[in-house]
Amino acid sequence: MHHLKLTLNERAVLVRDGKPVRAIGPGRYTFWKHHDVVKWNTDELAFTGAASVIAAFPLDWYETVRLAPGQYGLVLRDERPVAFLRPGVHRVWKVEQNVVVRAYAETDPLPPLTDELRKVIPSVELLEAQIEVNQRGVLVRDGVPDRVLAPGHHAFWGKHNKLLVWNLDDMVLQAQPDVLALLPQAWYQTVLLGMNQRAVLYRDDRPVKFLRPGLCRVWTLNPNVRIDVHDVTGDAPELTDELRAIIPAGEIVEAQVRQFERGIQYVQGRFAAMLEPGRHTFWNHPGARVAVTVIDTRVQQLKIEGQELMTKDKVTLRLTLTAEYAPTDAATTVHAVADVKDALYLAVQLAAREFVAGVTLDELLEQRDTLTRYLEAQVLPRAETFGVRVHRVGVKDVILPGEMKTLLNKVIEAEKAAAANVILRREDAAATRNMANTAKVIAEHPVLMRLKELETMKDIAEKIDEIKLVVGADGLKHLLPHAGGEAKPS
Repeated sequence: MHHLKLTLNERAVLVRDGKPVRAIGPGRYTFWKHHDVVKWNTDELAFTGAASVIAAFPLDWYETVRLAPGQYGLVLRDERPVAFLRPGVHRVWKVEQNVVVRAYAETDPLPPLTDELRKVIPSVELLEAQIEVNQRGVLVRDGVPDRVLAPGHHAFWGKHNKLLVWNLDDMVLQAQPDVLALLPQAWYQTVLLGMNQRAVLYRDDRPVKFLRPGLCRVWTLNPNVRIDVHDVTGDAPELTDELRAIIPAGEIVEAQVRQFERGIQYVQGRFAAMLEPGRHTFWNHPGARVAVTVIDTRVQQLKIEGQELMTKDKVTLRLTLTAEYAPTDAATTVHAVADVKDALYLAVQLAAREFVAGVTLDELLEQRDTLTRYLEAQVLPRAETFGVRVHRVGVKDVILPGEMKTLLNKVIEAEKAAAANVILRREDAAATRNMANTAKVIAEHPVLMRLKELETMKDIAEKIDEIKLVVGADGLKHLLPHAGGEAKPS
């Protein structure tokens, strides 16, 4: 014998020899062992079983729910969701009077989406979105735009649905024609830009987007949004940091010409204008590609070192030349020569070679100023042809070979020695003549000799304390010819 107890939330079917015998509800049962028992827990609400077994149930025990494709069902107990039903055939226990089944089509609104309902509905069957204030959306059902979504919380049966969401801060609206047809036209503005037009989108008077030629749609829900359209065949706008940040580099050319510079503007490779110091901006588009070249007009130095040249008398030497120049016509400077420094270098070099080849070494060393004047006469007119003014050109150094330096030093030394000998002889002759004249005067006037001696003694006496003279009586008479009495010998 078998004993069986079924609680209030259980139901069962007795099966004998594979065939359902009867359904049994809550209670105690005793039956022969050759019976099998199939049990269900009615708390699970939805159940399955063999058709022959279910046929044994009383009809008031359950409800059969048939959901077509595109339909969903919710099983509620005490109006609280407890189970989710997908399309198909479902059987739900109805042994409790507070259990109900509600069916929904995909197009029906969802019931209020509570936390309990979120737990019951699988995530793949639920489409939920929060549309922010700066967003707009469109619900697409089976690939067909269905409705427009304004800011707020939205939830839909979602297995065959999807959402398209746009951020209004992006400014530009991009969508398929069938979606655009659903959007209110007051939400956006259509702008068609020709090949020579560009547009800048402003929000709150600040540039936020740059538009190239073509059809553009701009969100206009924000009343502070405006569109400025520019003709690229005219003047470019003054660039601020914000505007510079949004305009692509290839769309505009900006050049800053400093006080000591001049700019040259080219359009499609042709010279267009000279640019004075300041900031300049130009539209750059396929019909007018713009380029700007900036030339430094300050005085620059050119040094031409180690030029080996041969003089008329076959002496090889090296010259170091210098030049100071400044561009005066920037356009001519750029267009006349590829490199103004190289052109000026060559002009000075050739002029120096021509001059040195026509003079001897002595003439060159004696006429360095002549070389400078020759360089000026040759180089200045040539420099003017390529827009350059030469302020100064000249010779910095003349470098002779070592043996030539030695020879020149010897020549100079000999010349100086000869000059010194001439001067010495001239001085000796003058001194001899002076001595002869002095001797002649003293011979004619002996007293002068004595006076000279006394002057000499006086000079000596100033330098010593005492002088002793040893003279005879005759000598004293000569020293003191007018003294009275006789002198005593010392």
